[in-house]
Amino acid sequence: MRNEKKLSADQRLLRGALYFHSNNGLTHVVMKKGRKEVLNLPLTNIESILPENMFCRVHRSYLVNSNAISAIRYYRNQLLAFVEGHRIPVSRRQGKNLLDSLDTL
Repeated sequence: MRNEKKLSADQRLLRGALYFHSNNGLTHVVMKKGRKEVLNLPLTNIESILPENMFCRVHRSYLVNSNAISAIRYYRNQLLAFVEGHRIPVSRRQGKNLLDSLDTL
């Protein structure tokens, strides 16, 4: 796929990506300094391309740069990961995995 080649070739995208959010078949890439891009790729394809130790799946619609997480808190019975002012929902299933992976860092 053309977008997969673009993603693997564009190292700036990897370095600057804070998180990926999938919605209606499109994946939104949120980067540092508020820059955003849209990729026509499923999140699972992007996840397979990215370094496993740098990004973690926190929700079926979100893939987050582990180094960009500034806090993890409960808000109204929902676990949230805070990434540069953005609140990212963390699923119950992925919450334990996220906390375990952050403990090992």
